[in-house]
Amino acid sequence: MLVVWEPILPTDFRSPGRSVLARISDKRAKQFWDPEHTVAQELGRIAKERPGGPEPACCVNRGFHWDEAIVYAPNSQWKQMPTAVFWSGPVVREMSTIAKAVQPPTDKSKDAPSP
Repeated sequence: MLVVWEPILPTDFRSPGRSVLARISDKRAKQFWDPEHTVAQELGRIAKERPGGPEPACCVNRGFHWDEAIVYAPNSQWKQMPTAVFWSGPVVREMSTIAKAVQPPTDKSKDAPSP
Protein backbone atom coordinates (compact mmCIF):
# COMPACT_ATOMS: atom_id res chain seq x y z
CA MET A 1 0.00 0.00 0.00
CA LEU A 2 1.30 3.40 -0.94
CA VAL A 3 -0.01 6.47 0.85
CA VAL A 4 0.79 9.77 -0.82
CA TRP A 5 0.45 12.98 1.16
CA GLU A 6 0.36 16.23 -0.80
CA PRO A 7 -0.41 19.89 -0.13
CA ILE A 8 -4.05 20.45 -1.06
CA LEU A 9 -5.68 22.20 1.90
CA PRO A 10 -4.39 25.50 3.29
CA THR A 11 -3.10 23.61 6.36
CA ASP A 12 -0.95 21.30 4.19
CA PHE A 13 2.07 23.59 4.09
CA ARG A 14 4.60 20.94 5.13
CA SER A 15 5.02 17.19 5.22
CA PRO A 16 2.76 15.30 7.63
CA GLY A 17 3.95 14.83 11.21
CA ARG A 18 3.83 11.73 13.39
CA SER A 19 0.20 12.17 14.43
CA VAL A 20 -0.94 12.37 10.81
CA LEU A 21 1.23 9.44 9.71
CA ALA A 22 -0.16 7.40 12.64
CA ARG A 23 -3.61 7.48 10.99
CA ILE A 24 -2.34 4.70 8.73
CA SER A 25 -1.42 1.93 11.14
CA ASP A 26 -0.92 -0.94 8.68
CA LYS A 27 2.80 -1.80 8.78
CA ARG A 28 2.72 -2.72 5.07
CA ALA A 29 1.91 0.89 4.15
CA LYS A 30 4.66 3.07 2.73
CA GLN A 31 3.92 6.76 3.18
CA PHE A 32 5.59 9.65 1.46
CA TRP A 33 5.23 13.39 0.92
CA ASP A 34 4.73 14.65 -2.63
CA PRO A 35 4.90 18.47 -2.47
CA GLU A 36 5.09 18.82 -6.26
CA HIS A 37 1.94 16.71 -6.87
CA THR A 38 3.89 14.35 -9.13
CA VAL A 39 1.69 11.34 -8.31
CA ALA A 40 -1.56 13.32 -8.62
CA GLN A 41 -0.52 14.66 -12.02
CA GLU A 42 0.27 11.16 -13.22
CA LEU A 43 -3.08 9.87 -11.94
CA GLY A 44 -4.86 12.59 -13.89
CA ARG A 45 -2.98 11.61 -17.04
CA ILE A 46 -3.77 7.93 -16.52
CA ALA A 47 -7.47 8.65 -15.94
CA LYS A 48 -7.66 10.48 -19.28
CA GLU A 49 -5.70 7.78 -21.14
CA ARG A 50 -7.68 4.81 -19.87
CA PRO A 51 -11.32 5.18 -20.88
CA GLY A 52 -13.49 2.38 -19.58
CA GLY A 53 -11.60 1.94 -16.33
CA PRO A 54 -12.92 3.24 -13.04
CA GLU A 55 -12.51 6.95 -12.50
CA PRO A 56 -13.61 8.83 -9.42
CA ALA A 57 -16.51 11.24 -9.57
CA CYS A 58 -14.97 13.39 -6.88
CA CYS A 59 -11.78 14.53 -5.31
CA VAL A 60 -10.11 16.84 -7.79
CA ASN A 61 -8.81 20.13 -6.40
CA ARG A 62 -6.97 22.64 -8.61
CA GLY A 63 -6.60 19.86 -11.16
CA PHE A 64 -5.02 17.41 -8.69
CA HIS A 65 -6.54 14.07 -7.72
CA TRP A 66 -6.57 13.65 -3.95
CA ASP A 67 -8.27 11.68 -1.15
CA GLU A 68 -8.82 8.69 -3.42
CA ALA A 69 -8.17 4.99 -3.11
CA ILE A 70 -7.04 2.99 -6.11
CA VAL A 71 -6.96 -0.81 -6.02
CA TYR A 72 -5.36 -3.06 -8.61
CA ALA A 73 -6.06 -6.77 -9.11
CA PRO A 74 -3.82 -9.22 -7.28
CA ASN A 75 -0.85 -10.26 -9.39
CA SER A 76 -1.24 -7.27 -11.72
CA GLN A 77 1.62 -7.00 -14.16
CA TRP A 78 3.38 -3.65 -13.87
CA LYS A 79 5.30 -3.72 -17.16
CA GLN A 80 2.81 -1.00 -18.05
CA MET A 81 0.26 0.63 -15.78
CA PRO A 82 -2.53 -1.90 -15.13
CA THR A 83 -6.18 -0.88 -15.13
CA ALA A 84 -7.56 -0.33 -11.65
CA VAL A 85 -10.41 -2.52 -10.39
CA PHE A 86 -11.49 0.22 -7.99
CA TRP A 87 -10.85 3.97 -7.96
CA SER A 88 -12.97 6.27 -5.88
CA GLY A 89 -13.11 8.58 -2.92
CA PRO A 90 -13.18 10.32 -0.64
CA VAL A 91 -11.46 7.56 1.28
CA VAL A 92 -13.46 7.98 4.48
CA ARG A 93 -16.74 7.39 2.60
CA GLU A 94 -15.38 4.37 0.72
CA MET A 95 -13.77 2.42 3.58
CA SER A 96 -16.12 -0.59 3.44
CA THR A 97 -15.85 -0.81 -0.36
CA ILE A 98 -12.07 -0.50 -0.18
CA ALA A 99 -11.92 -3.24 2.47
CA LYS A 100 -13.91 -5.56 0.21
CA ALA A 101 -11.78 -4.70 -2.82
CA VAL A 102 -8.54 -5.67 -1.07
CA GLN A 103 -9.78 -8.90 0.50
CA PRO A 104 -8.06 -11.98 -0.89
CA PRO A 105 -10.39 -14.17 -2.93
CA THR A 106 -11.92 -17.01 -0.93
CA ASP A 107 -11.16 -20.56 -1.94
CA LYS A 108 -14.64 -21.90 -2.75
CA SER A 109 -13.30 -25.47 -2.88
CA LYS A 110 -12.80 -25.39 0.91
CA ASP A 111 -16.50 -24.65 1.40
CA ALA A 112 -17.66 -27.46 -0.86
CA PRO A 113 -18.78 -30.68 0.84
CA SER A 114 -16.43 -33.63 0.56
CA PRO A 115 -17.54 -36.51 -1.71
